[in-house]
Amino acid sequence: MQTKELKEDERAADKVIVIALVALLTISLISGLAYMSLDSGDDENQSDQTSAWIDPVVEIEDENHSHSDLLAHRLQTDNMLLIDYHNLNCDGNVAPPAELDNVAGRPCYPEFKNVGPTPGDSSEISIEGNFMEDCEKKPDGTGGCYAYVSSYNQFEILDISEPNNIVLLSTYYAEIGRMIDIKVTPDNNWVLVNHELTNSDLDPIPQDDDANSGANRLDVIDVSDKTGPIKVAEWNNPPAGFHNQDLHVDCDWEDAPLIYAQEECHLFLYGADPYPEMVEGDSGVFYKGTQVFYVPLGFEAWRPDVNDEDQNTSREIIRWGGYSPEPETTCGGSLFNHDNVFHVHPITGQALLYISYWDAGLRIVDVSNPPSVPDPEGISWPQDYEVGRWLGCPSADDGWYGPNGGGHANMTPEEWGGSTGALNGNGWIHYAIPYDHLLCNGAAEIDPVETWDAECGTGPDDP
Repeated sequence: MQTKELKEDERAADKVIVIALVALLTISLISGLAYMSLDSGDDENQSDQTSAWIDPVVEIEDENHSHSDLLAHRLQTDNMLLIDYHNLNCDGNVAPPAELDNVAGRPCYPEFKNVGPTPGDSSEISIEGNFMEDCEKKPDGTGGCYAYVSSYNQFEILDISEPNNIVLLSTYYAEIGRMIDIKVTPDNNWVLVNHELTNSDLDPIPQDDDANSGANRLDVIDVSDKTGPIKVAEWNNPPAGFHNQDLHVDCDWEDAPLIYAQEECHLFLYGADPYPEMVEGDSGVFYKGTQVFYVPLGFEAWRPDVNDEDQNTSREIIRWGGYSPEPETTCGGSLFNHDNVFHVHPITGQALLYISYWDAGLRIVDVSNPPSVPDPEGISWPQDYEVGRWLGCPSADDGWYGPNGGGHANMTPEEWGGSTGALNGNGWIHYAIPYDHLLCNGAAEIDPVETWDAECGTGPDDP
């Protein structure tokens, strides 16, 4: 009896051992499969990340691409997350009542967000606001963060204080040539928009009473009321108008004429004429591609509450200077002034214009000290104050410009702006964005100085 029980115990023990071994083998197999699965998953994730990368530019550049095909533009990459968007529909109407055309804007309503119709293309966006204060809106009405979008025949004002809840506040419509560019003052009160005749092949002239009005104009819009923009000033610049513009409030103009010296600060505008050196109308005068204007009474000249008589005398602007690249400093090609950006150099304090001149490259011009006497044709100011340039081919005997820098891409004129260059877009310099934080050979000012290359020195204070 005892022997039988012992044998049964041995069999039971054997069963336990077998079960344990099977369990261990099973666990081992599962673990191995899991490990391989995880490892494979990592590879798949890496593969997915690689395969998910879409170049939005290359992907849409094919012979069947259409800008009117919305689905063709729904491209994104995994490192970007869409949190909100707005199709710029204001109130369900593409155009405003006739009495508001090119005069004033109209308020928009939230129920039309992202429903048809979408009004048109977008060309430029400017943003302003107290971003470093989390876009806090103050009791006095200041504060908040806003985006200003130029889109075909109109521009829109959007409240972007909450990025995941974009609110369209108003739209301003003008049935004239495309609004190429839009700039806004830091106080969020004034907007400059331009109209350019060179887009007439894209924008058929409207059959209105004002059909020939404004196709070559620069407009100033009062946007202090974000729901009701009002046009307060306009200037024509025949024959083509402006492709781009910027502005600057100068509170350090030492050579201001006595007649304007009582002003605490002075307002300058910088217009990019797409047809440099062309005769203006019947005047027989040649003006440069980059044109500098002075606004005698500054922002006070643009107040919408002054009467018409005051407007006629106070809203003038004076052409104060001009600049165009000298042809011998180029690689040939077009001298098309595409973009002007004003910027104060973070170290030297110079007031600089960073000018994109198409085939003539990037030009940097010092506009710190306007002369006391206007130089409307830009004979010397700021023509003689170019401080740097960059383009495709060497533009001086030694391949560099001036003692303070400048450079080139070591290309031949043909590679830069000829048929080969044009094919590849080498010489088509569109935009330049100044950056406040200087870099040197990949080293940023936030990096430890000991990690910088020797040629970088020790920073701005290096003697």
